[in-house]
Amino acid sequence: MITFLALLIWAIWNPAQFSALFNRVESVKISGVEVKLSKLEEKFKETNFQLVELEEENSRLNSLYTTFDPDAPKEALEKVRQELKVLAGNMDGSSPILDGLRSGADPEDIFAAAEILRANRDFSMFDPLIASIDRIASDPRLEDLRYQTVWSLASAAHRIILAAVKHSDAPKLTTAQLETARSALTKLGSNPHVQLDRPDSPKQGIRGPVGYALNWIEIGLEKQLKAK
Repeated sequence: MITFLALLIWAIWNPAQFSALFNRVESVKISGVEVKLSKLEEKFKETNFQLVELEEENSRLNSLYTTFDPDAPKEALEKVRQELKVLAGNMDGSSPILDGLRSGADPEDIFAAAEILRANRDFSMFDPLIASIDRIASDPRLEDLRYQTVWSLASAAHRIILAAVKHSDAPKLTTAQLETARSALTKLGSNPHVQLDRPDSPKQGIRGPVGYALNWIEIGLEKQLKAK
């Protein structure tokens, strides 16, 4: 028996046929329930708009990538960072983030994912982010990533943890998530290559956001205990 979702999917992939159907028929029965085609058309338009928006987001991100040099000076990355911040505020999908956090991702993808997460603090991306940090921290050379990119990853973790813990009696991250993050960030802070980042002022380097994140993790774990 045809379902509403199946009909919606058919409409998305067959817009011309759906339009012709809409002009001839006012309603249709699906699983015994009459569905007004005007409502279906409205839903179809909303879904189609979302697909168009997603295509535009991907196109904009791809455009950023073509002009982005992950090895550029820190100052030169600021323009890219600001553009990614704007993009993060309008993103609905998570594919670009996941692509940047996977093993073997290009440096520009990693930097973009980190900066998007710094901006939107998406809790649903916390586990992939921490897994990425743990993987990179396990490499003595940080997978040959520049310090600025690793700093952005650590900063993203710090911002998400802060958002999850600071204003909540019960943190929005579980005890297991906080403990996993503590392990990964401790490993990152202890990485020999990280130790060479700003030895004159460690808090200005990767160890800055790592330390801040670890402090908030301890606060979060204490809150979790009190909330039980």
